[in-house]
Amino acid sequence: MPSTSTSTSTFTPSVQSSKPFPASASSLRTPLSSPSPSVSPSSYFSTRAFALHAIPISYALAYPPHLYMFAKLMTATNYAASNLTPRANLERLAPTLSKQTADMLWRARGCHLNALEGFPLFAAAMIAGTYTNLNAKDLNVCAAEYLTARVLYSVLYMTLRSERASYLRTAAYAWSIGVPLYVFWKAGWKLAKGQAQAQA
Repeated sequence: MPSTSTSTSTFTPSVQSSKPFPASASSLRTPLSSPSPSVSPSSYFSTRAFALHAIPISYALAYPPHLYMFAKLMTATNYAASNLTPRANLERLAPTLSKQTADMLWRARGCHLNALEGFPLFAAAMIAGTYTNLNAKDLNVCAAEYLTARVLYSVLYMTLRSERASYLRTAAYAWSIGVPLYVFWKAGWKLAKGQAQAQA
């Protein structure tokens, strides 16, 4: 009968050196928490960053006329405007104001609403231009043109008093609408050309 030998092996856990817990903040640093490198103006405008940043800027430009309208309405009516039903304030209180004041507030409200109506078209155009890799300089120029047109439109809307001069405001509006439509046109053609080249 063969003899059996029993070998006893012992398990020795390996001990690895580790840093004390909890880890330091520097070791937990993620790309989002790391300090951003400084960006020079030339490198900033060589990308499409301004076109994307122009989206929230254009949205913010819609609110100075609204804030003016609400503040003026509050002071002109001895704070009778209600924050519970703010959209009904002007209709309700305009008959108690002078015609000049009421007309100014109606223009401010129209300016605010017009900016909000144009915002989705502009935002979509900037995203489309970025997605299709339109020339960065051209796209940034279009973004700057739109913002300029919106500021000009607001100033003209709030200051013009005659029917004839009001067509200057209409021209500024046409300019502001033409910019995103131009970007969509360029983006569509670039996408079509890229597809044609891929199939060639």
